[in-house]
Amino acid sequence: MKVAVTNFSGNVGKTTVSGELLKQRMKTARMFSVESINSGLDSNAMEVEKIKGKRYGELLDELMLAESAIVDIGASNVEDFFKLMQQYHGSHEEFDYFVIPVVKEGKVQIDTVNTIRSLQRLGIDKNRIKTIFNKVDMDDDIKDEFKSLFGLAELEGSFIADEKAAIYTNEVFERLKDAGKSLSDITEDKTDYRAQLRQASTSEEKEMCVRMVALKRLAVTANKNLDDVFEVLFK
Repeated sequence: MKVAVTNFSGNVGKTTVSGELLKQRMKTARMFSVESINSGLDSNAMEVEKIKGKRYGELLDELMLAESAIVDIGASNVEDFFKLMQQYHGSHEEFDYFVIPVVKEGKVQIDTVNTIRSLQRLGIDKNRIKTIFNKVDMDDDIKDEFKSLFGLAELEGSFIADEKAAIYTNEVFERLKDAGKSLSDITEDKTDYRAQLRQASTSEEKEMCVRMVALKRLAVTANKNLDDVFEVLFK
């Protein structure tokens, strides 16, 4: 499976979607970051191949050779990327899905509609364009918060909007950045930090154990949420 993660807006969580949602469930996928300014994916947690938007032809060659891939298209490159996709006629067929993360802010939703429109103009089938509702609060009415997108999906049927494809706000993602770890690092950590806490002799050790216990608890919830979203997207 080959997935492009994109949106004309920045700060919608493409890094979380690419790295934490997709890569951790597509273990053999090659990661590509199409970004000329900065890439939050460039970490020790995974290997990322940075390719600027104008090197689109080279990216296509690599995708044709890959069995599985995730392409994170940075906001600064989306417009050029789409133009090149049009220039290389039919090249969108190299992607199985286009995943569009979106958050609640009004401007982002407008940019998301424009992203969907651009993919439509390229002739991409609606079943290959999927939205993810990111940074959603547990008590949010998702259809109300994103009513413009659900309305468009119902009116035109040009993309898939499923309220179950929602990533809920969880402080674990900020904590992971501070810790320099991925979600899988935490969920696969078998250390009993509660037992270590009882044996800790210094305040630093105790604080570390307390942090890790909290991080692991948050990680379990976040990981289950991402499992559910992945299942909804690609069932």
